[in-house]
Amino acid sequence: MGRQLLLLMIVIIMGGCSNVITEDQLIGDRWVPKSGYKDGEATGEPLCPPFDKGIEFKDEETVYVESGNKDFRYHLRESDDGMEISFYNPNGEIDFLKVFIENDDNLVLLGAGISENHNCYFEREK
Repeated sequence: MGRQLLLLMIVIIMGGCSNVITEDQLIGDRWVPKSGYKDGEATGEPLCPPFDKGIEFKDEETVYVESGNKDFRYHLRESDDGMEISFYNPNGEIDFLKVFIENDDNLVLLGAGISENHNCYFEREK
């Protein structure tokens, strides 16, 4: 009985440590790029066009992109490598980025594919 209880507690704790990001964690505030991100640390200059002036997630599918002064659609999904976010520009371009939240006030976007050099460390501006 003691082993089963211990196993159950471990499963609950592991489930609580999930790196899954939800739209609710992103919506409501402005996210401003403060630096780049390399080797697990905020460092250097942000490299995240077209998001280099800031973004604001409006709802579960719309993000306002300041530098383009327009709304993009976005979609979060889990992958084998963690969370990914896709941004759908109204002009037809699509950006696929890895995304994680370091804490409630810091968001990281890392490029993948054709955007692999993009890396940006955002701070939440309330």
